[in-house]
Amino acid sequence: MISTGATCLALLPPSLLQRPRSPPCPDAPGGSASATPSALPKSTLAIGAPISAPAVALADIAKNPGSYANKTVTTSGKVTSVCQEMGCWMEIADTSGQAHIRMHGHSFFVPKTAAGHLARVQATVLSQPDESCTDSPPPTGGAVAKVQLDATGIELD
Repeated sequence: MISTGATCLALLPPSLLQRPRSPPCPDAPGGSASATPSALPKSTLAIGAPISAPAVALADIAKNPGSYANKTVTTSGKVTSVCQEMGCWMEIADTSGQAHIRMHGHSFFVPKTAAGHLARVQATVLSQPDESCTDSPPPTGGAVAKVQLDATGIELD
């Protein structure tokens, strides 16, 4: 299970700690969820809207981001970094691509300890870099991912 870093959560029953769900974003696409709460492993942390968008490999989005611009997709990768102020962005990578992901409208946040976990992300591929978030990625010496996503739902394993 992923630690959320909040001490007040220690008072909640374990069932709520294993599968917290934020209210859906108002702009999240409608439709039924592809995974019901009983279909997810107990160790999965679901945040934001239920994931229902079609799956697209992160490598495919990275190869041709323009063809996915303004489309909602589901992709996955290993979390490589997380905003340490609020958890309002994260970066994921797979063997052939990487993405910078902001949490839609700051309506939900990822745990600051999510780095190293696998993430499944439902998001809109942004056609322009996100300038609205003032929190910047960590200065690791590498370039910020060229693929930028606006997430409405996330599952962390």
